[in-house]
Amino acid sequence: MPAKLKFKLVYCSSEDPEFPASELNAHSPHTVGWQSARFCEYPQELGFQFAAPVHLMQLQVLSHQFKIGSKLELFVGASPEGERPSYQKCKFKRLGYLSLDNN
Repeated sequence: MPAKLKFKLVYCSSEDPEFPASELNAHSPHTVGWQSARFCEYPQELGFQFAAPVHLMQLQVLSHQFKIGSKLELFVGASPEGERPSYQKCKFKRLGYLSLDNN
């Protein structure tokens, strides 16, 4: 049975102070979401961590109605065996990408 998986944001390459990346950790009608910093360099990167290995079958992404990214690349990663989990030390594998259409 599908279930919402708990995760936490562990890395963000930039953020707008009014729309901080920490908003991605909270899920309520009152959260404002994340936006990259103005005039940032691309690509932007967000790293999420699950409490344990997961079998992910679906990913839901909500984009702003006019601040739409053009492409979303997906990677999975794991820390080296026997080491404490660290985003910087993860070995990543590219799964693919999604192209997003603008309105």
